[in-house]
Amino acid sequence: MSASIDQPEALLAHGLKTMGIDLDQPRQQLLLDFLAMLERWNRTYNLTAVGGISAMVSRHLLDSLAVLPWLEGQRIADLGSGAGLPGIPLAIAAPQRHFVLIDSNGKKVRFMRQVRRELGLTNIEPVQARIESVSLQPSPDELVVRAVADLAELVDLSRRWLDRGARLLAMKGPMADHELEALSDQWTARRVELKVPGVDGPRCLVVVSHHADDTDRRGVHA
Repeated sequence: MSASIDQPEALLAHGLKTMGIDLDQPRQQLLLDFLAMLERWNRTYNLTAVGGISAMVSRHLLDSLAVLPWLEGQRIADLGSGAGLPGIPLAIAAPQRHFVLIDSNGKKVRFMRQVRRELGLTNIEPVQARIESVSLQPSPDELVVRAVADLAELVDLSRRWLDRGARLLAMKGPMADHELEALSDQWTARRVELKVPGVDGPRCLVVVSHHADDTDRRGVHA
């Protein structure tokens, strides 16, 4: 008997297919194992406001994986990772890449370290630190963040890595054009509209890097 679309396995498989992301069954099971750990820890440590495995599939797994097609680097820093989002789902989907998961909250970093041990994710490196003071060696190729801060603030926090050639991939909800306009001319910023199954409201990705003369710094792409 086929699985109900309301079951987490079916929700995940359907969402991945809709987004055009091809993950084998073992990788999908690792994603679900991660959510099971998150739900279990959440009962005691309040790691996320999203409750229930089914809601977490869309709002944590699929939303995190929406940035996957845009990754280019091999060493990626997840700034303000929280409970490992988007870094852990991305690390499961892209085992050839290394993810440094940075958060200042001790209980969330302990959770990420336990995920690393239990799921055998050798390509994640949880680090307890504040973004503005953390030292990363070697420097990351890319930075990902599920952004709640203003874009200009995120660029300022990331500047020492951007100056070395890294790109910032900021995942945001609704974003006014003035956030792009507020960036200085040294930055190229592209906004990409994202469609995430099961997530209501607009989602977008803003890719920021140093300005190149042949690039439209405020391009908006569907």
